[in-house]
Amino acid sequence: MRIGVGAIAALLLAACGGSTTGAPDTGGPAATASSQLQVELVASELVVGTQQRLPIGVLDHGTPVTDAAVHVRAYLLQGTTGVFKAESNAPFEGSGLEGGGVYVAHLDLAQAGNWGLDVTASRPNGEHATTRVATYADGRPLTVTATPIVPAVGQPAPLSKSPTVGDHPDVTSIDTGDPPDDMHQVSIAQAIAQHRPTLVVFASPAFCTSRACGPQVKVVQGLEPAYRDRLTFIHIEIYTNYKPDASKRTIAPTVTEWRLQTEPWIFLLDSKGIIQARFEGPTASDELKAAIDHLLG
Repeated sequence: MRIGVGAIAALLLAACGGSTTGAPDTGGPAATASSQLQVELVASELVVGTQQRLPIGVLDHGTPVTDAAVHVRAYLLQGTTGVFKAESNAPFEGSGLEGGGVYVAHLDLAQAGNWGLDVTASRPNGEHATTRVATYADGRPLTVTATPIVPAVGQPAPLSKSPTVGDHPDVTSIDTGDPPDDMHQVSIAQAIAQHRPTLVVFASPAFCTSRACGPQVKVVQGLEPAYRDRLTFIHIEIYTNYKPDASKRTIAPTVTEWRLQTEPWIFLLDSKGIIQARFEGPTASDELKAAIDHLLG
């Protein structure tokens, strides 16, 4: 789902239709017809590279499932068939997300092109399904790209003059959280100029149509005390001009500069302003902490 229509994490709170229909034959098993488990890739863009993060939502009758054992097999599609390329278990990552979360696989996606996934989910109660995923949630083919739209690992972060409390003394005009957080002290451009490793979280606590964005900001806030002496924390609100009339809100310029179409997103920048990690969709505190430790290590 797209910003302005609803955050992609809303997929975890609504039925996930369309994943198994019309998908090319990958050579793997078809979806289990009798199961009520539903699977969706909670991402809008996958990039060529090793150990790429694939967040996956699993639902049962539209209710998020957190107790499944999930395994993912990936195929590079060639016409109506597929060539097996990689596989990974996908453990559930939900720490700090207040009951939300996703299953996360890490796969080597070595070649640009159209791919397919066979996602197997098994629950302790005996439910079992293998679902074939060959599209993103909006119906686009599941393309792995070598030229990402969203700023990617290894690229310089945009030098955004993102809003700060210095420019906006009323912090509620740049943060819809209740209460607003304290991650608006410096802009992205200022943090890069200061040669500070930086975490940037894009999320709208008030206007995100899922339950993911508020908890995501809280996950970041929960990590801030342990790292603030070594890492700058910046929160970018997705919308602007929402006061006094929320119906007139527009996409914030920084979101446009970073070419984001979904929320939430988290980026980790090194002291030179180079993106070292990026996370689309719900990201658990354990997962994020490991990435921060690697950045600072």
